Amino acid sequence: MARPASDSNSSFNMSSAICVMDASSCLGTRLVKCLLKRGYTVHAATLQNYGESSFLNEVDCKDDEDDDDDDKIKKLKSFKWDPFDYHSIVDALKGCSALFYSFESPSDHSTCDLWHALSKTLAEKTAWALAMDRGVNMVSVNAGLVMDPDLTITNPYLKGAAEMYEDGVFVTVDLDFLVEAHICVYEEISTYGRYLCFNHIINQTQDAVKLANMLSPLPPSPQSLENDTKIIQQRISNKKLNKLMVECQPQINDLLANQEECL
Repeated sequence: MARPASDSNSSFNMSSAICVMDASSCLGTRLVKCLLKRGYTVHAATLQNYGESSFLNEVDCKDDEDDDDDDKIKKLKSFKWDPFDYHSIVDALKGCSALFYSFESPSDHSTCDLWHALSKTLAEKTAWALAMDRGVNMVSVNAGLVMDPDLTITNPYLKGAAEMYEDGVFVTVDLDFLVEAHICVYEEISTYGRYLCFNHIINQTQDAVKLANMLSPLPPSPQSLENDTKIIQQRISNKKLNKLMVECQPQINDLLANQEECL
């Protein structure tokens, strides 16, 4: 995410608009809903080939416990964008004080030889270079495998699952936790650099089998796997993000305390 460098020493401005791009992704849609609920004006940018009616149905601002539905709808502005069309991006960003960019690899690139994690790393490296060159205050939230309702075995993140498991860095994150992390990082003016975001680590055979069964039901596991108590040493930490979230949003402590339930 990014906001103007001039805002780095001031509190977040709820009267300013925030752009969410791509708002049609699972994370993007949930971010839009949460930002609207918190009173922000949101520029929701969806890809050119994504129907506006479909997006509005996904967002669905109605809330039985909230009487401000009309106000939320007024604060939601839809834009179409194309990653190769500079003007469509500028139009969506106009009047915004911050940008939430949700990276998801296109479904038609499922056979690409470039591993998902590597492509994200290269994209982030480029973004950091541009941010430094243009004086943009950028912060990145690097998530583990997002446990959303649409998760399937074809998710590109899983291409490196075996290697990440053996290296002790195979982690997952609940979608709501990830959304709260993004907003917390934006609203807390002291944030900087990169934040690793996850609330469960897959470092035991039982965890790996449980995830595999959830993604693609398998025959009963061999007895040898059920008796395997080996624990892979964890080599990844999210202490930086957890400390921030505890400090700036005490109401999400339950998510931190129940992080084992994300699967």
